[in-house]
Amino acid sequence: MENPISIFLSINNGEKTMQLPVLPSELEIPQATMANETFQTVNGEIRLIGTRTLRKITLTAFFPDNPYSFDKTGLAGFEAWGGTGQAARKRVKELEQWIERRVPIRLRVPYYDINMAVTIDSFTPKVKDGSRDIYYTLEMTEFVFPQLKVQKATGRVKPTVPKFEKYVPPPKDDSKSKASSNKSRPGKGYDSPQAKAVRDKVKKLGLRISSAGRSARHNAEVGGSKTSAHLTNEAYDVVGNPKKLDELATWGRANGYYVLWRVKGHTDHLHIDWKKR
Repeated sequence: MENPISIFLSINNGEKTMQLPVLPSELEIPQATMANETFQTVNGEIRLIGTRTLRKITLTAFFPDNPYSFDKTGLAGFEAWGGTGQAARKRVKELEQWIERRVPIRLRVPYYDINMAVTIDSFTPKVKDGSRDIYYTLEMTEFVFPQLKVQKATGRVKPTVPKFEKYVPPPKDDSKSKASSNKSRPGKGYDSPQAKAVRDKVKKLGLRISSAGRSARHNAEVGGSKTSAHLTNEAYDVVGNPKKLDELATWGRANGYYVLWRVKGHTDHLHIDWKKR
């Protein structure tokens, strides 16, 4: 009974096909393995399931240079490759040319439902006796085609690689300006050198700032002027020891600040601002 197993190699979607004339003495069905890993932890070993590895297959047989009854291609196939004196060498040369083209090869073994793209990793032909038959070992690895998608608008092809998040530049370092601003009522006016000088003087005299920037509503509630410098973050109200407030008033007027102290409405606190008038 004729052996039903046949092995075919082809290139470039069937551009050329070669049936192996002689079957290997044994054929290992290619099986994928899992790239699992074992890790040592404080609680003992753990096993992580990995991804499927590429299948591999090795064929060892020979290309006949003489007509044999067990040749799977028959006498017609043997003669098509040049017959005695040429068939073996032509098949070897053909495979070497396929390898040089650097494209995947398709391996088919219909009886075992094997149909897979492969790369030829190693092809080692050699002569073993005086029969002129060329023996070989052919090592192959499964080839997985990259998944591509076409953009409809441009027709360009691009690989389906993971999308990365949009780059967002880091915020500017404004720690210096924040450090110099009033923490309770931050505002543009309180970042100025004039504001910092007042805060430094208040701290040095052991006084306390009781009021700074105000909203229009809060300013109205406390009876503030509609043009109050508190509305533009350019004023402080300061409380503390009256003698120290006297010193602050003297210092403020000497340095160009507008000061209200010991006048109507400003007997329990000192008002100091740097608003342009």
